[in-house]
Amino acid sequence: MALTSKELMLLQDNIKMMENSINFMSGSNAICSDPQIKTMLDKFTRDYGNSLHTLAKYISNPNLQ
Repeated sequence: MALTSKELMLLQDNIKMMENSINFMSGSNAICSDPQIKTMLDKFTRDYGNSLHTLAKYISNPNLQ
């Protein structure tokens, strides 16, 4: 089943938002001194990274385009 242009655009928009969130959380982690918050930011960054890779698979799969 092929993705529509609208679906592809939504995936790309979500990927960009996740990239921005990952960059923000990584930057926040770099300046944070609270170990609990650093741990939380690390987890969020990993989770968002995993989700980003999952979404990217839909775009890179030629059977879905």
